[in-house]
Amino acid sequence: MSMTELRIVILLIGAVVLWLIYYFGKKSEAQDDAIDLSDVDVKIDLNTETPRINDLPRKSTGISVDEAHEMHEQQNQNSNEKIITLFLHAKDGQQFDWHLIQSAAEQVGLELGKDNLYYRFKGFGENKELVFMVANMLKPGIFQPDMRTTGLVLIMTLPGVMPALDMWDTMFPVGERIAEILGGKLTDENHHIFSRQRIASMREEMRDFEHQQSI
Repeated sequence: MSMTELRIVILLIGAVVLWLIYYFGKKSEAQDDAIDLSDVDVKIDLNTETPRINDLPRKSTGISVDEAHEMHEQQNQNSNEKIITLFLHAKDGQQFDWHLIQSAAEQVGLELGKDNLYYRFKGFGENKELVFMVANMLKPGIFQPDMRTTGLVLIMTLPGVMPALDMWDTMFPVGERIAEILGGKLTDENHHIFSRQRIASMREEMRDFEHQQSI
């Protein structure tokens, strides 16, 4: 596995861990169905000889989530990588039904991987490259038949397979369209609804990131 592929895997796992720590750290202990980090035991497989586009490695190789999180923090300090997350919440007291999620995913061009997470790719067949992924907000983070959930999370890592602004302009409309189909609300990483000003600032953030990468 190349360093680029390794970095992407670590960033994706790191993003999920950061989100879990932030989001579910604010939830009440009474929410028994929310993700409990004490129950999560994820390991990153670095020994996969052939990259599997639709799979996130699961086998244990001694690199824990905490270690991946630490590496992710170090990379963020170098400002060479950036993680963008969007949250799609069901309305208060409601949940998203599996069949509606499946239908929405198909309408916006998401592909269900073998690990039961959704992916958006650039290209086709052996040439397809990951743009962003979509996970379930509730444990264990995957999508299963007949499930219901209170929300989804869209995760994108930069630099990616396209310029940062193009990556954003791919993921954000997908999030908006899924929110429209499911009747949910799309928020940023701080769980704030997107205003025109916030969208404009995100686009500028993407341009700034791309500029920094070119220096």
